[in-house]
Amino acid sequence: MEQLNEARDIGDGIHAIPVPVADLPVGDTQVYAVESQRGVILVDVGWNNDTSWNALQAGLASAGLSVTDVEGVVVTHFHPDHVGLTGRIREASGCWVGMHEADFEQLGHMMAGHDWTNRELDQWVKAGAPAEYIEEFLAAGRDRDGVPDEKPDRVLKTDEIIPLAGRTLRTVFTPGHTPGHACFFIEEHGILFSGDHVLAKTTPHVGEFDFPVAERDALGEFLDSLRAVATLPARRTLPAHRQPIDDLAARTEALVEHHERRLDDLYESFGDEELTLWQATERMTWYRPWDETPPRGKQMAMSEGSAHIRHLIERGRARRVPGTDPARFVRV
Repeated sequence: MEQLNEARDIGDGIHAIPVPVADLPVGDTQVYAVESQRGVILVDVGWNNDTSWNALQAGLASAGLSVTDVEGVVVTHFHPDHVGLTGRIREASGCWVGMHEADFEQLGHMMAGHDWTNRELDQWVKAGAPAEYIEEFLAAGRDRDGVPDEKPDRVLKTDEIIPLAGRTLRTVFTPGHTPGHACFFIEEHGILFSGDHVLAKTTPHVGEFDFPVAERDALGEFLDSLRAVATLPARRTLPAHRQPIDDLAARTEALVEHHERRLDDLYESFGDEELTLWQATERMTWYRPWDETPPRGKQMAMSEGSAHIRHLIERGRARRVPGTDPARFVRV
C-alpha cells in the first residue's frame, strides 16, 4: 500500500492521523488512536471513500498498528467526515462503534437519502428564496459521497464511561453543531477530544435546516455547551480539524463573543422591516459575497441565519409575523 499519511505520536498514548475529506475546506479529519484495553479506540474516522480508507490504514501502520487492532470507535457527531469510515472499520476489525443517542435520528435521515430533493425544495420555498436561486440549487444536485455504509451499533449516553488502558474516556454531551454532538474527556490526564464543538481557528457551523425556523434552539444549545466545556480541567484540547487548542477557556469565550456580535448585527440589520429568512440571511456577513456563494453554501448560510433568528426569538428580540407566507420576521 502506498504510504499516504503518517501518524504523529502526540504523547499520553495517543496517535493523531490526518485523514483527507474530499474537497471540504477543513482539509483533513484528525483521527485519534487512543491506547485501550485490547488495542486502540479511534475518535472519529473520516470520509467514506478509498482515499480516506487508505490514508487511515497507512497512518495506523506507521504507528505499528492495524485496523484489526481497533477495539472500538467513538464518533463526535453524525457528519460524514467523522462517521463515514465506521462501516469499513467494523467489517475489518469486528469493533463496536458508538455515537451519542441524540444524533442517531439525524444519521438515519442522512443515510436514507430518499426524497431529499423534494424536502429541500420545500425548505427553500419556506425560506422565501427567489425562484431563480431555487432552480440553481436544484440544478447543482446533491452529493452523498462520504456517507457510512452502516449505522453505529452502540448508543452512548451523556457521561457514559468507556474504559481505556489504565484510564477512562467520558462522554460529554455538547449539542449545538449537531443535536447529538459529543466531546470525549480523559479525566485522568485532562485531555479533551472536542470534535467540531471547539476548533482552534474556525468558527464551527451552527445551523438548523428546518426552515424557516426550527423548534430546536441550536445556537442556544451551542452557547450553553461552550460555557460548560470551558469549566473542564483540560490541559490539552484536540479538535477534529487542524491544530490543537492551547487555551480552551479563552477559545470558548471568543466563540461566544463571535455569536453575540452576529446576533447584534442581525438584530440591527432588520431595521423596521419584515424580512424572510432569505432576506435576513443575505444581510448577514459571510466570508464571501452573497452573490458569489454557491447554492450549497447559501443553504448552509440560511441554516445559520435560521438558528440566529430562532435565538433572537428565544431572547425576546424578534418575533415571527403572523399570517405571512413565506414567513417573515421582525425585531422587537
